[in-house]
Amino acid sequence: MPEFAYKAIKNTGQLVDGIRAAENEAALVADLRQLGFLPLHVSPKSRSGLARLPFFGRTRLTSQDRLIFARQLSTLVRAGIPLDRCLALCRDLAENEALRDVIEGSLKELRAGKSLAKSLASRSDFFPPLYVAMVRAGEASGTLPHVLDRLVEFEEFKQELRGYLVSALIYPALLVTVGGIAISILLGFVVPRFAQVFEEAGRELPLPTWILMQVAGVFRRYGWVAALIGVLAFLLGRQWISTPAGRRRWDQWKLEAPFIGPIALKLEIARFAKTFGTLLSQTVPFIPALRLTREVLGNRVMADAVEPLMQGVKRGQGLAGPMQALGLFPPLAVQLATLGEQTGKLDAMLLQVSEIYDREVRTATKRLVALVEPAVILFMGLIVGAIVISTLLAIVSINEVPF
Repeated sequence: MPEFAYKAIKNTGQLVDGIRAAENEAALVADLRQLGFLPLHVSPKSRSGLARLPFFGRTRLTSQDRLIFARQLSTLVRAGIPLDRCLALCRDLAENEALRDVIEGSLKELRAGKSLAKSLASRSDFFPPLYVAMVRAGEASGTLPHVLDRLVEFEEFKQELRGYLVSALIYPALLVTVGGIAISILLGFVVPRFAQVFEEAGRELPLPTWILMQVAGVFRRYGWVAALIGVLAFLLGRQWISTPAGRRRWDQWKLEAPFIGPIALKLEIARFAKTFGTLLSQTVPFIPALRLTREVLGNRVMADAVEPLMQGVKRGQGLAGPMQALGLFPPLAVQLATLGEQTGKLDAMLLQVSEIYDREVRTATKRLVALVEPAVILFMGLIVGAIVISTLLAIVSINEVPF
């Protein structure tokens, strides 16, 4: 059976770790619980050693670190362990030195008499306002374990969605990269070698071959110029996007672009509904919840659309009416928001909206990738095929024997 490294807490509150054989991670968790341990972290033995290497000791903080912290804190709080002890255990469990430093700072704030929310807020570079607001609501309502569970769900939602989109785009990007390199090698090195042979033969070249030679010559002489222009355009584009006007225009284009526009819009709606619904479910007031949601949204067009929603709520128009007036939200999202307001279950309806559009994003992305992959292969194949055929035509014309 495979071996797994684990970290757990005894009934006495002592942190223990070790290596144990089990059929899978779930079986090991069950075994540890039967022994009276509270499992906190389980991973394959081969993976656990990486974090102890110096190279892996201190890395920059990511959302994955925030998810790991939320999971561990949720487990410890639900077990009834005092908050200061929970943070101390999370600090000891952290494999990332930077994460340990962040938790240590929050622990000092907590022991100085501050609430958990304020202690996390002191590390705002790692804990976003949404995180702090939900913890504050949980402390005020006495539902901190439930709030931490919802935070774990929220972080997992973001991680899974981001991971799915990245994994879906890896193969098309790889195809474009490999195809581009292959075409560059053909035009920059292979075709010029044949050109020398054709010139020495002194025969008139077929039109496709002549065109190929001209393209190869231009590529070899000016290819570096095109590459330099491309790099400069990329850098200038990034600089322009970093400006408020450029970022908004870029986000507007993403929502209006063919094929990817509907996917980008559904992605932002799912993020809006998930964030806002989660905050409302934890009794965060309506306006502060909308304000926090606006900070979470990555698309500036969608973030700016939250302001009319807040103004509509302040005027007593509710949420669904301003959503429909904006013309940015699909009819289904507006209808479910209307139903949620009528039934007093707006938070549940918004979470349902996020689930619906999360599935639609995955389905639409899968369809788009299914179309992009053969299109890229066909395009690269046509270019390489044209190069090969043009070269073969010249070879055949040189070897023709007149009768």
